This record gives sequence, structure tokens and C-alpha cells, in this order.
Amino acid sequence: MLNLERFKFFLAGFALVYFAGNAFAEQVKYKGWMGSNGAELYLEVSGHDASKPLILFLHGGPGDVELGLVPFQVTIGRALEEKYLVAYLHQRGAGKSLEVSDDTLTIKNNVQDVHNAVAFLKKHYKKDKVTLIGHSWGGGLAALYASEHPEGLEKLVFISSFQDAEVQAKTSLEATLQWAEKEGNHLAKQELKKYQESPAEHFQLLLNWASRANGGIANGADIRGFLAAENIDEKFPGWQSRRGRLADKMNNELQIMSVNGGIDNLQIPALFVVGQNDTITTPLQVKADYKRYKGSKCFSVLKDSHHLPFMDASERLEKTVLLFLEKSKCDSSV
Repeated sequence: MLNLERFKFFLAGFALVYFAGNAFAEQVKYKGWMGSNGAELYLEVSGHDASKPLILFLHGGPGDVELGLVPFQVTIGRALEEKYLVAYLHQRGAGKSLEVSDDTLTIKNNVQDVHNAVAFLKKHYKKDKVTLIGHSWGGGLAALYASEHPEGLEKLVFISSFQDAEVQAKTSLEATLQWAEKEGNHLAKQELKKYQESPAEHFQLLLNWASRANGGIANGADIRGFLAAENIDEKFPGWQSRRGRLADKMNNELQIMSVNGGIDNLQIPALFVVGQNDTITTPLQVKADYKRYKGSKCFSVLKDSHHLPFMDASERLEKTVLLFLEKSKCDSSV
């Protein structure tokens, strides 16, 4: 009898090796699933030359493929694919990855998934190292992975991300309260006070108001237009409820997540970039992470940008990331 699991892995492996060969040196396009600790993870790989350095992008959320991975992929990702081999991982249960049971939605399993994806890509593309780019929660995931497996990493890029959830929540609350006071938004102040009285129970209130403050998470970007243009509803049926379920199931663990200084003493070159108006992961919090890091590093603040810089500041983010990746230089003019 055909073992579907083995067959699927064989096809994925064959596709990667085949596309990495000389016959396809000018174009790499792979879409498929890989097994990881009981989950089936969807993976895309794109580039113009398989011999180029490898990048793995980790989206935020958790579960935010549709507004975290896809908009990065069609903006910054396309530019990176001109010079790099770029892989996009749909985290467990998210996007086109197959659904998993609630008890497997843990930070530990997500870190292991990254490890398995990195090993899979390095083996089939014959790479010694990989660069990780993480957005929001994806940056925290990248930091957790780096703390355990620094030897296989070339560079790290943290976009609007955090390494200590309690510090992130504290600075987010401070920035959002400042906005509420300035705007005279009494409802926001009332609900944020409710959050302060019971953070674990009312964390969503903080996230809701932080997403509205300082121009809001959309920040002028046409999100509805993007969703329509990319046929998100068609490509990812039921994505909003699925995304909400994943975030809800991991919420308690995420609220206490901390890298615990695990990457502070690493020597991997790292870029820390954040939007000037971000009230979810604030410039103050990202700057503190940057200051603690002992390796070669860059810190960039994107003017007038919020939490989704690949949507409201894509050209400046592209310039910042490429300058760091290609020349290990910092761009302070963005």
C-alpha cells in the first residue's frame, strides 16, 4: 500500500533537488507540504538562482499568513527573490498548512517546526546557513530558534518584533494610553483601565486599541483593496476564523513568552527595524532589545509607519533590509 506521508515527502524533496539543479538555475519555484512533529506545514520557495543565499521568512500572528506573510511576500519578498533564495513558511495550522489539534499549538512546537524547515531547506539546497526574517511574533519565534541553534544562522532581521511579551505589553500600554489622552478618547481609557485591572483576561482590549492608535495598524494602507487584489478569501477560505482560533489558543502562552536573554550574547549580525507610530511593538521596546544585543547590529525606525511596514512603508523597508543583508550597513534615513 502506498504510504502517502512518505510519498508526499519524496515529491517535495524531489522538487527541491530538481529545481536546485543546473537545468533550473535561472528560476526556483516550489510549493508543497513538509511533515513536522505531527503537522503538515506548507512551504513556498522562490528565487532566480538556487545557488544564492537562503532566507526563511516567519510571519506574525500567530496564524497571520493573510495579512502577515502574503503582503510581505508580494512586496519585500519579490525584491529579495531577485538576489536570494527566499522561503515562506506557513506556521502550523495557519494559511495552507493543514489544521492541527489545539494541544499541539505551542511555542515549543513552533520552534521545532522552524528547526525542521531550516534542516529541510539546507539539506535540499545544499546550504550551510540561513538568514531568518521575522515579523512581530515571527521575530520572537526567530529569536527563540536562534537562542537554541545559532550555529546555522547567517543573519537575523527583526521587523516590528518582540523578545519579551511582558515588556512588549507594558510599552504598548504606555504608548496607547498616551494616544488616548492626547485624543481625549474616554472609551479607550476606560477599556485600557479594565485591561490594567486584569491583563490576562482582557489582553484583547489592549491589542484592539493599540491597533487603532497613532493612525491605526492599516495606517493609510488599503487593506480591503489588498485582500481583494490577492484573492485572499478565495485562496484561504475561512481565514479570519482560523486566524482568530490560532491566536486565541496560543494567547496565554504568548503573554508570558520570553527569550530570557537567550540571544543577547550572540554574534550573528542582526537588524532591528520598527515603525515610528507602532503602538503594538513600540520603538522604545525594540530599541531596548537592540541595546541588549551584543553582536553586530543595526537599528532603524521607519518614519510614519505602524505595525505592518511592508504595507505602509514597503519601499523604505526594502531599502533598509537589502542594505543590511548586502553590506551589513544601517540605514538611518528612513
